[in-house]
Amino acid sequence: MRNLTLTYIFSLIALGLFGDVTLPNHFSDKMVIQQNSKNLFWGWAEPNEKVSISTSWCGVVKHTFADSEGNWSLLIGTPEYQKNQKITVKGNNTIIINDVSIGEVWLAVGQSNMGWGVDKTFNSAQEKSEALAYDISFYIAPKDSSRTPDLIQEGTWVSVSSAETVNIPAVSFHYAKKLYENLGIPIGIIIEAYAGTRIETWMPLDIQMEDQNLLDYVNGVSKDKRNYYLWIQRRQDDYNSDPVKYRKFKHYVDNPVPFEANYKYPGTVFNAMINPIIGYGIKGMIYYQGEENSGDMSLVHNYSSQLPKLINYYRQIWSEKSEGNVSDLFPFYFVQLPSFKANQEFPVENDTWPYLRDVMTQVSNNVANTGRAITIDTGDEILLHPQNKKPIGVRLAYLALKNDYSKNIVSQGPDYSGYSISGTDVTITFETQGATIVAVRPNEDINSFAVAGSDKVWHWADNVQILGNTIIVSSSEVSEPISVRYTWAQNPSQRNLIYNNYGLPASPFRTDDWEIPSEELRPDKPKKPTGYEPVDWYRPEMTQ
Repeated sequence: MRNLTLTYIFSLIALGLFGDVTLPNHFSDKMVIQQNSKNLFWGWAEPNEKVSISTSWCGVVKHTFADSEGNWSLLIGTPEYQKNQKITVKGNNTIIINDVSIGEVWLAVGQSNMGWGVDKTFNSAQEKSEALAYDISFYIAPKDSSRTPDLIQEGTWVSVSSAETVNIPAVSFHYAKKLYENLGIPIGIIIEAYAGTRIETWMPLDIQMEDQNLLDYVNGVSKDKRNYYLWIQRRQDDYNSDPVKYRKFKHYVDNPVPFEANYKYPGTVFNAMINPIIGYGIKGMIYYQGEENSGDMSLVHNYSSQLPKLINYYRQIWSEKSEGNVSDLFPFYFVQLPSFKANQEFPVENDTWPYLRDVMTQVSNNVANTGRAITIDTGDEILLHPQNKKPIGVRLAYLALKNDYSKNIVSQGPDYSGYSISGTDVTITFETQGATIVAVRPNEDINSFAVAGSDKVWHWADNVQILGNTIIVSSSEVSEPISVRYTWAQNPSQRNLIYNNYGLPASPFRTDDWEIPSEELRPDKPKKPTGYEPVDWYRPEMTQ
């Protein structure tokens, strides 16, 4: 529901009773702003009111004038990283922003696993204790949705050194912690996470209108039993009243709408959670979303175009709003889905999750300046919200440290790059970044590969050998192999997986391009047994 205080303030402004300079909440105490850049500041004031900004790191005062509708913006330059800075904004009133850090800022977006709190993860007390001295702050936005673009949100900045860390999301916490340990400079993370959201909700509806599958949902013509968009539309009509247009902001504010009738509708989460922060100075973005788009194969098909669309759109709008000071090719790193549900039993399991992982692999290969964190050795058989979030955050950080901060590290595990066939043997080639390929249980047979011939019947590979940066596989059941798949199942975590000698796993892959099945393949969600207590899975230590 919309906050009544904001509505009250907007009403005063609309009536001309309140003319002070105001700022969005992300410009507030404990904020982190991007170093070595020009950062966009913006807000509202009386029409034509003079607005000035001065900073403790620069003696120059910059000023501008609000336009005829009260909008203003200024670009503020930043030096290399600094701490304990102050920003003063003056109009008819004065706003002082204290405890400002200049450092590296990343945007973190996704559904519930991106928002899952660090206090709900393994070894959280020790991890938080170790980070108390780190200069890391998080801007945490509340869950929200809107049918029309919002301009503000009620987020707050918190630091890891404060007592308010209970709501800090674990993946972003470990991401920032790893960056700080390697860079030693202030880190700021902007958290925009909402449980149960599909990728469609994180983009404006109008850029998705060519997607017939989405339009079928929106128009209520899909016969899919998971169709909730028509239901949403009916409920929306029940709750909505006429929007109120505020003179100063050209901002439509809906009457309160229950989340269950709004947050799954395309574009609504973007409107409420992303639109208010577009243009804020960032280095790049991390993204953990996809579970909600694994409901059926049509959604998996669509993800192959939707994820690139989201990446390109965010880059475009951030660059435009920031006047080019945020790159239109900023780094975008995302989480490949972890393991979930029963352990893999068959050589290939036609579930939606391995196909969605494959889509994510293709996006990382084909969209510039992107990367994926491999997470099949994390997850839980029962819980959709597993407690082993640390490897995910650390692996995302490895991508940034290598690609964006020029650290001499290996950023991910063995990555499939090609194959050749000779007789019954299929030789798989990997890009290893100079690392060594190893099995997680080196004294056991490797049981995580499947082989098929022209009949497309899959058999376990019963002879697997690691040779340098290649793996040679064969099956006694397949005399003329034409394809190999690796860990092609919803939960392959307990197979004898392939890693490198730095503790980073290989990604699931397939050598074929066989069409994705169209039938519904996802089994029911497992029920949590009474007294169930999750236990972390074994994985090699990450040594970088």
